[in-house]
Amino acid sequence: MDNLLFGDNQFFGVNHMSEEKARQQQMRFQRTDAVIDVLKDAYAEGVTTFMCTTHDRIGEVAHYFRENREQYPDFTFFPGMPYAHKYANAITTDGMMGALKRFLPNSGLVDAAMRGTSSLVGKDIEGLVTLLIDAEMKMFEGLPTPVIWL
Repeated sequence: MDNLLFGDNQFFGVNHMSEEKARQQQMRFQRTDAVIDVLKDAYAEGVTTFMCTTHDRIGEVAHYFRENREQYPDFTFFPGMPYAHKYANAITTDGMMGALKRFLPNSGLVDAAMRGTSSLVGKDIEGLVTLLIDAEMKMFEGLPTPVIWL
């Protein structure tokens, strides 16, 4: 593991030292381009690992680095999950079924429902966790994610 990891707190207005600084950061990083610019600068300085949540905007960041992989061959994501706010917001805006469709792994609704039901009936916690992780990891498809923080 790299000695230095770049985290995403500042991109979402999280600063444990100052609420004012947190508000300033939230304003500064309203646009995903601003986030990507900072990550590109960090990469240029040798910081190649990005520890992040699975916030929807991180999906946009992942898309950028997937599309520009040749420019950033060593850029690595260390996702942390679950990201509870994402689920609550999705249910509020898309409803329960819309949220389920949004977060299902590429294998689709039927396969996920079968896996989930089978895991619940068999009290297979590992199966349930795997299903949820697969759903969360969808945004990082095609990108290196050697570490996942749970």
